[in-house]
Amino acid sequence: MLNATSRRILQITSICALSVIGASVAVASQTPPQIDLSRPHPQPPYPDSAQAYGEQGTVLVDVYVYTNGRAGKVRVSKSSGFDDLDTAAVEGVLGWRYVPATRDGDTFSDWTTVKVVFQLPQPPVPAPSN
Repeated sequence: MLNATSRRILQITSICALSVIGASVAVASQTPPQIDLSRPHPQPPYPDSAQAYGEQGTVLVDVYVYTNGRAGKVRVSKSSGFDDLDTAAVEGVLGWRYVPATRDGDTFSDWTTVKVVFQLPQPPVPAPSN
């Protein structure tokens, strides 16, 4: 059983430990790479063959972003299920510019994931006739 003095020392030690941990989190700020929204990043072209066959889906592309904001390596982390859509997504995101990752104000190369959605256009709904 702890006496009052021991409990107080334990409480102060715990508060100090929390303060140190909190300080290190605040100092070590890090942001992941992301799409540079100040530059154009058009939707990758929808392949004609995919549209003709009614293919649609979502592709998750992992992009390795260099410190200059350009995409380096890419890999499909989640396929749409259609090779032509996956290829179009990869080719599209390779041309985009990114904001590189930062840690304590310094840029560094790192991976990010980009989501590309291919959805067939919906036919227009006819106006009701009177």
